[in-house]
Amino acid sequence: MAQRPASSHDSDSGVFTHLDAEIPDHPPGSSSSAGEPVVSLHAGPGDAELRGPDAVDPLPGQPIEALDSQSESGDSGYDEKSLSTASLRSSIFHYEHEFGRSYHSFRRGKYVLPNDEREQDRMDIHYHALRLTLENKHFIAPIEAPTSVLDVGTGTGIWAMDVADDFPGAHVLGIDLSPIQPTAVPPNAEFQIMDADEEWDFGPRFDFVHTRLMGGFCVKSWQHFYQQAFQSLQPGGWVENQEFDVHFGCDDGTLPANSSSQQWAELWGQGIRNLGLESRIFPEQMLAQMRDAGFINVTYREYKMPIGEWPKNKRLRKSGLFNMIGMIDGLSGLTVKTFTHGLGWSEVETEILVAKVKSELQNRRYHTYFPIHVLYGQKPPI
Repeated sequence: MAQRPASSHDSDSGVFTHLDAEIPDHPPGSSSSAGEPVVSLHAGPGDAELRGPDAVDPLPGQPIEALDSQSESGDSGYDEKSLSTASLRSSIFHYEHEFGRSYHSFRRGKYVLPNDEREQDRMDIHYHALRLTLENKHFIAPIEAPTSVLDVGTGTGIWAMDVADDFPGAHVLGIDLSPIQPTAVPPNAEFQIMDADEEWDFGPRFDFVHTRLMGGFCVKSWQHFYQQAFQSLQPGGWVENQEFDVHFGCDDGTLPANSSSQQWAELWGQGIRNLGLESRIFPEQMLAQMRDAGFINVTYREYKMPIGEWPKNKRLRKSGLFNMIGMIDGLSGLTVKTFTHGLGWSEVETEILVAKVKSELQNRRYHTYFPIHVLYGQKPPI
């Protein structure tokens, strides 16, 4: 079992005082052996407890209703074709180490976040937070049953494996810069090491191409991405992006404009840009690029992934808990390389700001969220 923060807090101050519950490893469970409540990572459609009568699901993009203050409680899956030479294997499996973390060395400098076990746990937690935000759906595009799926930037492979399990008739291929996916995978899933910013050579074999939580700093050119996706899709196939902005949204003014969280987000974006990457997502531009690539039925939907347990809606409250845990556990890894390399900060200066942001993230009085942008489009049928 991996130790993860939970939701104990000081009800008088609204600030969490300790975070020490267990989160099960994949596949997730639902309760501890001692009978104590644990944080369940299960986000399946049968999770009936998330559909309480006290709050209705908000429409996508609409403000999230907050709890009243009085009611707050404390065999290998890798394709060997992608590992063609000894030198390539060496660069893929040899990690760089800095700040006590490991980073990928394949295509050095293209990704500034760690790839170690702590970061993998963070990615899996945020996967569940996002899936809850998206009403427990793998995708939003009107696809009944995909048969050949490409997951770009697959990370730990958790989305690809869940889709492979839920659609046993589909073949799911996940690609990523880091070989951090498990070796025991569903028989209809596989993984390749690949840089998605380069040319793809799949041919029109997929009926669904997917990205999730890549952000503007993982994809160098969305225009190139859509062109490659279009060429790799069968006629009638779909592309979908489930992306987030590293920006703290707040609809009710509870987060001060001069908060450490807002300062961190602005500085993080500046550091990312100084490293030659992009921190933000621009949906209107991406929609235009999707159309320019030839896609039709192009659609955009905005969601809000809360941070913390402040929403009244049970499903979103659980999503917010996961999101908060992922941010608290992962904030240092998200920050240290960007601030030291991109802004010239010292490691000590960076960790001081990180500590301030973590404290704010645990304050239930701040009703914050991350904007989630879902865009999808269809390759014209023949």
